Parts: sequence; C-alpha cells; structure tokens
Amino acid sequence: MIKFFRKIRQQLITENKFSKYIIYAIGEIVLVVVGILIALSINNWNTNKNLRVLEKELLFDIRENLNASVTNLESSISYNKITLINYEKILSHVKEDLPYNNSLDSAFSYISYWSDPNFTYTAYETLKSKGLDIIQNDSLKNTITEIYEQYFPFVIGELKGEWELHQSLVLPFVAKNILYINTEIARPNNYDSLKSNDEFHNIMGLKIITRKNSIQFTEMTKDKVSSLIVEIDIELEKNKEG
Repeated sequence: MIKFFRKIRQQLITENKFSKYIIYAIGEIVLVVVGILIALSINNWNTNKNLRVLEKELLFDIRENLNASVTNLESSISYNKITLINYEKILSHVKEDLPYNNSLDSAFSYISYWSDPNFTYTAYETLKSKGLDIIQNDSLKNTITEIYEQYFPFVIGELKGEWELHQSLVLPFVAKNILYINTEIARPNNYDSLKSNDEFHNIMGLKIITRKNSIQFTEMTKDKVSSLIVEIDIELEKNKEG
C-alpha cells in the first residue's frame, strides 16, 4: 500500500502536476489522520472494555470480602450480646443483694471476654492500587470508600477503647478478686464483699455501657455493609445486561 501511494506521488511530480500533487498530499494526510483516529478509537474501546472487566472483577471480590465481614459482624454481635446479658445479670444480683447461685459461675467467666469482628481489606486494597476511578458509579464508589475508611476503622476504634479499659481497670481487678476455674467457669473470691464494692459496681457499669455502644456501632456497620452488598449486586447485574 505504501509503495502504491509512493508510485502515484512520484508520477505526479514527474509529470509536473503540482496542483494535483498538493490535493493528493492533503488527501493522503487526511487518510493518515483518519487512520490514526480509528486506531485510537479502537484502542480506547479496548482499554475501556478491559477496565469494565476489571471493574466487574473488583466489585465481585469486594462483595465476597464484604459478605465475609457481615458474617464476622453477626457472629461478634451475637457473642457480645450474650456477654452483655451476663454482665447485667451480675450487676443486678449484687445491687439487689441476692445470694450467690451456680448460674453466676458462667456469668462471671464472661467478664474477661468479648468478640472482635474481622474485616477483610484485600479487594479494597487492590482497588486502591488500581485506582478508585475504575468504579464508574460515583455513589457506589463513595459508599465503598466510606465503609472501609470510616465505618470499619470506627468499629475497630470502639473495640480498642474497650480493650484499653479492660487492660487498665478490669484485668487488675479480676486478677485480685475473681478465680477462673476454666474458660467457662469463674467465681469471685468473696461474693459478699463485691456487693458493697464501689469499684466493682463502677467497672461493671462501664463494661455494660461500652459493650452496649460497641454492639450498637457494630450493628449499624453490619446494616450499612449489607446495604452496600445489595448496591454492588445491582451494579453487577446492570453491567451484565450492558
């Protein structure tokens, strides 16, 4: 093809048909430009197609990670609600000056335990490395970012605060006043003295408040993540139809 155009160009020059040569040269430039534009258009189409495939893969992976996080959140909420019930049971017994009974053995064992949810960041970190703008739906992109950059860190921060409370106040008190028979049975060294122990009342009150707060924030996060999963499903379905 190049030889063909070169032959025509050479013939026009040889025959001294300058005006026709100019027209031909302009036409050749136009053809080259059109060819370049077509090539760029095809390249952009292929690039956009590859980005959409990558977007779909990343959304699928994020959805799987979020599903795992919801399962962990539900498990954590369920366990922590059990601990809260036992904390309130203990505090109710000592405040009402009720006698000790064997059911408190299990209740006291929960004082040192709670459940932390695990969050999976793998797919989100991959998305950040590839570029958040791969997600075309701005609302969806913002919600994904909000979950990973605000909600998850907030829940982790709440639980960290509870851990610090446990380390500074609860653990020293438990070490002095409560005997753990095993992980499921614990008994106070002197139950009657706990009834009038202000420090114990304050510790249990703080644990109840912090546990209620952590459960509340964890439930709120679980609901937000569940809604996000629905949004991702809708987006994936829309992309499939497209």
